[in-house]
Amino acid sequence: MKAVLHSLLPVFLYGGIVQGIFTVLLLNTGAKKGRANFFLSILILALSFNIAHLLFAGAVIDHMSARVYSMGDPTFLLIPPLLWFYVLELTGKRVYRSFKLMFHFFPFLLVVVCSLTFHSMASPDFTRFLTDYRNVIVIMFWVMVVIQYATYQLLVHRRWIGYQRIIQQEVSNTENVDISWVRFLMAVFLLINLFFLFNLVAMMHRDGIRPGITGGVIFSMAVFALGYKGLLQKEIFKKETEKVPEGKINQPAYQADQAQIDQLLKHMTEKKPYLDPELTLSSLAKEVSMSRSQLSVLINEGIGDNFYDFVNKYRVEQVKKLMIDPAMKNYSMLGLALEAGFKSKSTFNLIFKRFTGLTPTEYRKNLLF
Repeated sequence: MKAVLHSLLPVFLYGGIVQGIFTVLLLNTGAKKGRANFFLSILILALSFNIAHLLFAGAVIDHMSARVYSMGDPTFLLIPPLLWFYVLELTGKRVYRSFKLMFHFFPFLLVVVCSLTFHSMASPDFTRFLTDYRNVIVIMFWVMVVIQYATYQLLVHRRWIGYQRIIQQEVSNTENVDISWVRFLMAVFLLINLFFLFNLVAMMHRDGIRPGITGGVIFSMAVFALGYKGLLQKEIFKKETEKVPEGKINQPAYQADQAQIDQLLKHMTEKKPYLDPELTLSSLAKEVSMSRSQLSVLINEGIGDNFYDFVNKYRVEQVKKLMIDPAMKNYSMLGLALEAGFKSKSTFNLIFKRFTGLTPTEYRKNLLF
């Protein structure tokens, strides 16, 4: 059994590298091509490189790096910022090349510089220090890795929580806005960080512990998981950006106007745009000849709702009207919900009860008495 596992492990690890490259090719062709998938591609390539480095660094390139002081694999430190950039792009925030962007790679660059320069220092005292405190230096590297991963996990979590709030300002139905992918990403990288933490604890109690093949297996699993889910993942809702006209950059912020509020409410009553289950803030703004930001302020400050609640209140009222319409008496509750612009029964039930205090079935029964 041990011999079988020993022979299967390289296949699994090589498979992780091949899968990573194959996934990157698929993510950058056809309909899948996009900014978010570009960053996901870089992330998967970095994971694949980590596998290759763990497999071949010791056996193949040691003779090429005899002057390198090995604190630890610096490529581990590339993964968290790449994850962060991908999540930013995935949730609608553009990542632009800038000097500030380089700060995310400071730990990686620090380890690379130290690894390339430590052996070049001719001081005997420094060389003796490196030898005597070798394990302490390696432990410090792993502490930095664990802290970096934990920090970016926290950033991703905060971004995810904030994005859930943003969604309700942008869409009227959330069924097609799948943010479970971000949760899945967090779970994958939490497992990687737990492995690093275990490795750190083991190293504190025993010298010479390295990630080795186990690390390669962990990264291969991450590549398989991210590759599979990444190919299936639909683009998460991305809000449209608005260009600020020249001369308006320094103008005071837009304030809700009662005449525009009346215009919006009249449009909602007469045109019934809420019957469109795909209605978004941007599409409604075009209908009423406003900018996205103006309409958002109008709804949030002028009416006191977020976009999601504002639209769905109209849908609930529409369902109430349909319940007493003789022509709709043979419709099921789901049928009424779909006619009013809802996309699923579960969401309809939840929203209806939140706004009326009763389930749709209870409300309909009360109408009969």
